[in-house]
Amino acid sequence: MKTSQSTNNKQPFRKYMQEKLAITVLVMMLALIALTVILYTMVQNKNEDYTQVVLSHQDYDSRTIPYRRGDIVDRNGSYLATSEKVYTLILDPKQMYEDDKKECVEPTIALLTELFGFDAEDLRSTITGKKDSSYIRYKKQMTFEEKEQFETESKARNEAFTKNREQKKILGVWFEDEYRRVYPNGSTACNVIGFAQKDGSAGSGGIEQYYNSSLVGNNGREYGYLTADSNLERVIKPAQNGNTVVSTIDLNIQKICEKYIDEWQAGIGSNVAAAIVMDPKTGEILAMDTSTRYDLNNPYDLSGCYSQEEINAMDDKAKSEAWYKMWRNFCVNDTYEPGSPQKAFTVAGAMEGNIINGNETFQCNGFLSIGGHDIHCVSRIVGHGPTTVMQGLMKSCNVVMMNISRMEGVDIFAKYQSIFGFGQKTGIDLPGEADAASLIYTAENMKSADLATNSFGQNYNCTMIQMAAAYASMINGGSYYQPHVVKQILNEQGSVVDKKEPLLVRETISKETSDYINEALYQTVSGEGGTAGAAAVEGYEIAGKTGTAEKYPRSANNYLVSFIGYAPAHDPQVLCYVVIDTPHLEGKEQAHSTFASEIFSKIMAEVLPYMSVFPDGETAPADQEMADLPEGITSQNNGETEAPSEAPTNENGETYPVYDEEFIEEGVQYPELMPGDPSAESAPSEGQTGAPSQGSTEGAAPSQESIGAPSEAPSAESSASGNGGGAEKPSEAKADTNT
Repeated sequence: MKTSQSTNNKQPFRKYMQEKLAITVLVMMLALIALTVILYTMVQNKNEDYTQVVLSHQDYDSRTIPYRRGDIVDRNGSYLATSEKVYTLILDPKQMYEDDKKECVEPTIALLTELFGFDAEDLRSTITGKKDSSYIRYKKQMTFEEKEQFETESKARNEAFTKNREQKKILGVWFEDEYRRVYPNGSTACNVIGFAQKDGSAGSGGIEQYYNSSLVGNNGREYGYLTADSNLERVIKPAQNGNTVVSTIDLNIQKICEKYIDEWQAGIGSNVAAAIVMDPKTGEILAMDTSTRYDLNNPYDLSGCYSQEEINAMDDKAKSEAWYKMWRNFCVNDTYEPGSPQKAFTVAGAMEGNIINGNETFQCNGFLSIGGHDIHCVSRIVGHGPTTVMQGLMKSCNVVMMNISRMEGVDIFAKYQSIFGFGQKTGIDLPGEADAASLIYTAENMKSADLATNSFGQNYNCTMIQMAAAYASMINGGSYYQPHVVKQILNEQGSVVDKKEPLLVRETISKETSDYINEALYQTVSGEGGTAGAAAVEGYEIAGKTGTAEKYPRSANNYLVSFIGYAPAHDPQVLCYVVIDTPHLEGKEQAHSTFASEIFSKIMAEVLPYMSVFPDGETAPADQEMADLPEGITSQNNGETEAPSEAPTNENGETYPVYDEEFIEEGVQYPELMPGDPSAESAPSEGQTGAPSQGSTEGAAPSQESIGAPSEAPSAESSASGNGGGAEKPSEAKADTNT
């Protein structure tokens, strides 16, 4: 019986042990599953775990998530400015100096020095001097490659430490995201684009500044804290990136302009050379270039404009002035006397005011006495003789323009100057547009000689963008569009949030007057005796006007030459304006508008086919003698305009060709003063060719009589006879009091 009882007692025991074993196995299995889940979670959320570690050693409980500044692209989507992700290297001395990790300081310093060339003593001083700090921004704008290099090497060394303690552990270094502004094309279109500050928070100059509010975004924020269980809790507010700005600039056209501006500067050169290419039917700027360029990726580098010796000699004020000068956009920020491109406006205004019909003839004897001054024509020796209005534009006759303006009077002339936008800002979407309001005469302060000289573009100031916008309206049928450099704004998803439609500001002239001007300016390039033969482009009907302006002060004997033209002549698709300020030649040798005409021709020869503006099927001009001239020489002297006695030569002694153009001879041609100038000795302000101050026009000023509508203006009949517009002989010169 004992045996039987013992057996019975063992059975419950065995059952109990089995149950206990099963429970133990189950617990172990559950623990294993839990551990697997934990390990998997840690692997999947290593960034979160790392952030938790970082936060546990920092004195703050949040971090900024930086926004990405918006891109700037050209009209075809090519990047002009973009932002790439870079990184800030953060040091955490507090983590390095925890009791069980003291030996990590020197290995960490050694690795940073080895990889990045940091100064070991500086690192050591920074770390030891702030042992309790968990956040030291040590190096900004490090690349992804540098970040990855450090993380890879530190991981490898830490794994070796874990396995066999061959090396000390690397701790207390991590990276924070930020962005760096990058300009893929260097200095290309720098005056239009501008540049952003290193942190991308603000723009300086160009689109970067004008459209800064569209380009900037809003930083995000990550809020993090550790619970009592050392679990990380965080809330993320994502960053809002900036919008993309789509410009009107065509990168290919921009590079064409820059190529030929550089070519000119490498030859004769000038103080400044600039070009604008524009769609005359919309106001869109396709290209805008000046010879004073700078590297957008390094905008404070003066080495392109100054020698190292000059830079070393500059103090802070001198450097600031040098930067300001280098960053200026001549096309928008500076004013000058335009010269003969004004003549087309003089004619157009008189036609619109019903003062002339375009068929009149005037007698040019080489000068006209007005307001006590003998004001000369470009053909000062014998004059142009009987000259029609259209011939007056073709041959750039000052006397014709002075007679037309005398018939207009100050009221009508000033009215159309205003209609064409002179003395007003265009409103172009670029910062710092010059205000020339004080550098232009009004009907109230315009005297007889002022009216005369204004008629051919002297004694008032404008900007390149003013002239380009005004010409566009004159040749497109009379519609003045606000010039602009931006087409649209896109959000981060690529959707259009703001479209910059062409803005029609006003109507300037009738289509009939516009057609007359187009024909006259076509003949200026292609007609016999026209001054702009050098601007011709084979196969295309080119129209345009030369300009040769004597700069203020007249005594300096410096000149600004220009050409503004377009094609096709009778249906303008592309307008190009080239200005050369003070060619590097002596005196009157500067006064060759063909310098600008040839640059125009080269630019348009590439731009027109690129824009699918097809040739007309014949060479312009068609004259065989002109066609036989060397490449780029498309005009000749017809003997009506006296050429300089000696053609200019380049540094190699080669002679430049002589054209039918506006040659400025020695001697005083125009009154010395500008609007508001107090005296002939007053100097223009920085960046301007005329003095901006308000004041009287006494001293060497022209006659004090105001010109109104002439009481006995030359009629078409008397003009045709050669009497009405004839100039008085010097001995009989008198003030123009018949006003």
